[in-house]
Amino acid sequence: MTGFSQTAWRAVADWFTAITTHPFLQQLADGTLPEPVFARYLLDDAHYLTGYSAALATLAARSTDHGARVMLARSAAGALEAEGQLHRGYLLPRGVDPDAPDAAEPTPTCVAYVDGLRATAFAEPPGVGMAAVLPCFRVYAEVGRWIIGQAVPDPHPYRAWIKTYADPAFAEAVRMAEAYTDRLADAAGDQERDAMLAAYVRSTRFEWMFWDAAWRGESWPTAR
Repeated sequence: MTGFSQTAWRAVADWFTAITTHPFLQQLADGTLPEPVFARYLLDDAHYLTGYSAALATLAARSTDHGARVMLARSAAGALEAEGQLHRGYLLPRGVDPDAPDAAEPTPTCVAYVDGLRATAFAEPPGVGMAAVLPCFRVYAEVGRWIIGQAVPDPHPYRAWIKTYADPAFAEAVRMAEAYTDRLADAAGDQERDAMLAAYVRSTRFEWMFWDAAWRGESWPTAR
């Protein structure tokens, strides 16, 4: 029997195609993405990961599965530590500090995505919360594999970023998160499974929107 995670991934196949054909990802893969575009993506991602980590920590606290609690807690810490180091390793040498008081605020897309994840992790059944955070695991792992499968030039300006998501250790984290989500889906009723799929699709759309926001230089409107 096919588990929820595989069923959900097939349901967003068109969105993953849209992600890999977006000019941000096309130019990221071939190394031609302008540095300012990549930098503003990383800055927004630093804001995102703070909220994403909080959503994972909430799900860890709500879980009754010991192994899942450990996995989610480690993933929450990893979102702040390992990927945070990647951000600072790239941004700080370029004079951008994500933690500085005058750092650019998160984009509207980032705020909407993070607020939705945190609210879902707190208020919805754990299965729905896991379905909402799962695309960030799976999409990035698939993007890492997709880029490695391209003719990646050497040297590549964004090789450190690519290696993070093409790493077998990250693939294992994805596998564990999907396995836990599948167990929750197996125990859920039809209505909850429908809500899980809706949450998964919504978050996958947000993944596309996140890269598109960086590409467009999305910002908040001003009053004048």
